Amino acid sequence: MTQPMIHSEREPSSRRAASRDILARLKLETADEHAAIEAATRIMRPDIGVPDYREYLERTYGFYRPVEQMLERFGVWPALELDASTRVKLPLLARDLVELGRDPSVLPICAALPQLGGGLPEAVGCAYVLEGSTLGGRVISRHVQTRLGPQVPHRFLDAYGADIGDRWQAFRAALRWFADSREIENRIIMGARQTFESFTRWLQPTLD
Repeated sequence: MTQPMIHSEREPSSRRAASRDILARLKLETADEHAAIEAATRIMRPDIGVPDYREYLERTYGFYRPVEQMLERFGVWPALELDASTRVKLPLLARDLVELGRDPSVLPICAALPQLGGGLPEAVGCAYVLEGSTLGGRVISRHVQTRLGPQVPHRFLDAYGADIGDRWQAFRAALRWFADSREIENRIIMGARQTFESFTRWLQPTLD
């Protein structure tokens, strides 16, 4: 990724009127989609084994690879004034998969991607889903290590390490700053919902 960091990882300076309820709206208006994707992953089952975990990472890689490329094309991180190099998680996924004996280059890639044709606000909504999943990754990481042992690779699940709180707060602040009108809010929410739905459909084979 080559996007420059426009500002440091901090709350962006206000250049526009900030929305104060976009995060509440996102949580409320994507609740059903969020529940659906949690059911689709089934990674929190008490009986998971290494093959289940490897499959979960394989499917996640197949989605993240094209979606992170989409976010780069839309210029999401520069638009939010966040450092792109600290937000990309695909290399961590690849390293975990290699350690689990899988070659990421041969894995199937999701073709039915979120329809973000509306533009940058929809792509920001997509980024919200990926950033939110990083928070959930900490919970999954603890579960996986409890069931499979601390030696199991978990770089992706613990992507931000000790910085997770600061990076999530920086993203929240950037999202509020970016959502400067009701129309933009609506488009962000649409992008988030489409991303949840696309990711859930992609994960469905794990239910078979």
